[in-house]
Amino acid sequence: MTEEEKNKIKSYKDYPEGSGKKGIYDYVFLPFKDYINKYYQSPDISTWKIWQAKYIEPAFDESRHEEMIKNFGYVSIDKHDFKSQYAIYNQLKEDNRLDDETGRFIGFMAGSHFFDKHITDIEEWFNTYYWTRPDLTDKYPEYKLGITINDLLELPYGLNYFKSVLLGLNYWRR
Repeated sequence: MTEEEKNKIKSYKDYPEGSGKKGIYDYVFLPFKDYINKYYQSPDISTWKIWQAKYIEPAFDESRHEEMIKNFGYVSIDKHDFKSQYAIYNQLKEDNRLDDETGRFIGFMAGSHFFDKHITDIEEWFNTYYWTRPDLTDKYPEYKLGITINDLLELPYGLNYFKSVLLGLNYWRR
């Protein structure tokens, strides 16, 4: 972020609590842990619930695979990698920092080929600073985050933040 951008965001300091611009200000200027505590104690999870019902639950119920394929927009069931989906999900079941919904969501990501090109394994993804854009590297410092997934999951309410970011990944823009 340039100094010019930061100076513009500084003007949002006195916006009302709950406004979008105050949220932007806090994201840039509050310590990250304080930001998470302020905004992610009880986030709006309506979009998360929609994803769970429309894509994730059908992807993990063999009798509903065709429903998921249609909802997600695949041309055939062969386009989703159920083997990778279940392999990642089964691996994540052991991680007590994640709830089952999040493990299934990440498993679904694997089934939709999120990890195929740029990440060798889930451990690598949890340790990278480019976890929102694993297709990028140090050549693109503007996409480097200040926190890894592992670091994030150690924070109170970090899982809530993680869920909200998962839904907004650039990867889903197809």
